[in-house]
Amino acid sequence: MSSARALWHSLRILLTALLVFTSFPPPAGSAQKLYSPKNADDVEIISLILRAEVMANNWTKHDLICFSVDLKYPDKKLVKDLRQDGLNVRSLADYQIKFSCGFQVDLRIANSDSSQIARIRAEVADLRGINSGEVHFGIIIKDGEYSVHKAEGKWSVAEYAPAK
Repeated sequence: MSSARALWHSLRILLTALLVFTSFPPPAGSAQKLYSPKNADDVEIISLILRAEVMANNWTKHDLICFSVDLKYPDKKLVKDLRQDGLNVRSLADYQIKFSCGFQVDLRIANSDSSQIARIRAEVADLRGINSGEVHFGIIIKDGEYSVHKAEGKWSVAEYAPAK
């Protein structure tokens, strides 16, 4: 590879990285705050929503998913718990370091006041084009709200409503 081509290749990677950071900024306050689940129900709900997204989008167990919760990076324990539960996840912070996640899921807990009902908004983006250098922006593929409820000690999805 000629030195001019190598320079252009390096510049292209740098510009792509810059565009990624401006397209998907870190969650607000993420440098100072991590999301820690309040209890086991929170972990179960997050796992349920991520599993629903895996199924809805036909992702395989090899598709790596970076995620955030309430505009914060998940703490290491939450990521570890979800991985032990069989999900192939990483914190969104890892994407900004390694550029390896194929998909991004941003979860926002809209309401979980009740111990039996919760509403979670999920925005899903496809990052594979950015990772390959083919495009400079992730593509939002899905945005909507899940209603989940707890019956007989187990959480389940009651409804999914796409965002308007």
